[in-house]
Amino acid sequence: MFKSIALSSILIASADAAGCYPVWSSGGAYSSGSLVSATVALNATAGTTQTKNFKCTSGSQPSLSHCPNYDPSNSVQAAAAWSDQGVCSGSQPITTPSPTNKPTHKAWSGAGCPKAWVSGASYESGELAEVDGVAYKCSTANFVNAWCGNSLYKPGDSLYWSQAWTLLGSCTGTIAPTSSPNYVSLKDAGGCPDAYATGTTYEEGDKVSVGGIAYKCRSWPNSAWCSMAGYEPDGVNSKDAWTRLGYCDGTISPTQAPAFSSLKDAGGCAPVYASGTKYEAGDKVSVEANGVQSLTYQCKSFPDDGYCNQYEPGHWSKLGWKLVGYCEGTISPTTAPAFSALKDHNGCPNAYSASTKYEASDKVAIEITSTHSVVYQCSSDVHQSKYCAQYEPGNDWNLGWKLIGYCDGTMSPTASPAFSSLKEVGDGCPKKYNTATTYEAGDQVAVFIASGQAVIYECKTWPNGAYCNAGTNFSPESDNAKMGWTLKGYCDGTISPTAAPIVYAPAAKCRWYNGTKPITISPWSSASLSTYVAGTRVRKDERIYKCKGYPFSLWCKMAAYEPEETIYWADAWTKAGVCTDALAPTTTPSVSPTKSPSKSPSKSPTKSPSKSPSKSPSKSPTPAPSRSPTKRPGP
Repeated sequence: MFKSIALSSILIASADAAGCYPVWSSGGAYSSGSLVSATVALNATAGTTQTKNFKCTSGSQPSLSHCPNYDPSNSVQAAAAWSDQGVCSGSQPITTPSPTNKPTHKAWSGAGCPKAWVSGASYESGELAEVDGVAYKCSTANFVNAWCGNSLYKPGDSLYWSQAWTLLGSCTGTIAPTSSPNYVSLKDAGGCPDAYATGTTYEEGDKVSVGGIAYKCRSWPNSAWCSMAGYEPDGVNSKDAWTRLGYCDGTISPTQAPAFSSLKDAGGCAPVYASGTKYEAGDKVSVEANGVQSLTYQCKSFPDDGYCNQYEPGHWSKLGWKLVGYCEGTISPTTAPAFSALKDHNGCPNAYSASTKYEASDKVAIEITSTHSVVYQCSSDVHQSKYCAQYEPGNDWNLGWKLIGYCDGTMSPTASPAFSSLKEVGDGCPKKYNTATTYEAGDQVAVFIASGQAVIYECKTWPNGAYCNAGTNFSPESDNAKMGWTLKGYCDGTISPTAAPIVYAPAAKCRWYNGTKPITISPWSSASLSTYVAGTRVRKDERIYKCKGYPFSLWCKMAAYEPEETIYWADAWTKAGVCTDALAPTTTPSVSPTKSPSKSPSKSPTKSPSKSPSKSPSKSPTPAPSRSPTKRPGP
């Protein structure tokens, strides 16, 4: 029964289906509105098919439409060009309106059609082109004209053509050529420079002419293309290498010598550049320009100076050398180097020795004359300083060492470090730096330099403060101290310890030394949450905790981050030591010398027996006086 019902529905559908349009044929004259039919596969495995009608939705005329090439029986191609009109049956042809050969466009204002559009051509902003009797204008927006020659942007015949072209209107005939180029849109560039010659090496600023048009080689890096094939002036890729200056007439009268009016007078000429000579940053050379004058070039600073020994001055790459001006004559040699541009180091450090292992900030002297030397210092940067043991000062790559001045004589050694440039911090020194200690922003440590004297460093704020706990390579005593530590000043002596622990205090106190004086730290309290900020110290019994820096300090104000109480407390607090003179717990309550024994347990420094069972007075062999035998829990 079910099969008969299904068969009946198919027969009914076939009976009601519309007649089929002519079958689609590849290359047919289809455009928007054309109607065709095609057989579509329903199940490739079973071999079932279905015939449907389709309507073209692409292009106003066949040359602008995808329908002649996009097969409607292909679901992917059909989606881009055809509209499904439903199932059809029978072979009765249905008359369809004939598509117009061309859309109707208002005639454009020009006289005749511009040149036909050419795929791959290089079009400039505002340039005109013609496709099927319609005139188009290439976009004038910056860089968009680069798309105008792309086949994906063919005027009127692509999905995106309107982004690159503007439709001007229909046209007929051709634009009559003029007897000479029309230079209305170009400025007068005066006389013509030398004609462009294939194989010639051109540099930035060079001018050439092609067919009465003057061009100028663009600046680096585009100038690298000026001498390459395929980038000729007025060629397909001309704009990448050359700038069109305007039209020119006649020739430029050559001058007897180059004009240096736009260059700075560099005075006397430096030694002539010689290939094979080892040049360094700051070296100057001269290159002859004519029989009288030369050009002065200077080797650039690091890292560009590495190219000075690879490329000659004026090379098209412009790598290594910088043109500084023109020169005439020679520079008179001096009897000795001039140190006026260098800083006086006030004494020379030890002379450089290739066998010595140098570290960050080490200084050495290099003798220049019998009376003067120059001073180099090993970089304080952790990456650069490693080169000081591999390369000598003044090496070709300027690795490791930095020239800091000149010196005369030797440096007088001092008996101990000079603290005159540092300020004295506090009345004593904080604790000595220890790699096992966890430091946070604001923590101070001492690094002892000489007997009784030390310098004080303070841990920087986040993110630099992360280096304070990065090990010995970033300690205050290391070459990389500046990464995480700030030098605050010097201190003399140490903080005097107390003669002996305090035996008794009326109330338990937690005292902690901040480097200069003792301070009292209060117990953590939920009532004081609003006062806890970065750096605040609190205690739990004799253990001290410090509120972390921002943004972790925001959690210090939340009871859920109480030290020791939750698994998250360490996100807000960090361990900061123990109280230096808190009362040690006793096995039995201490008796106050001024108060009655019956009240002493409540004032004992061994607080909260329930929280510190190991230190609670409950370890006394006698029961606690506050518990009544009748209230003891049990059966």
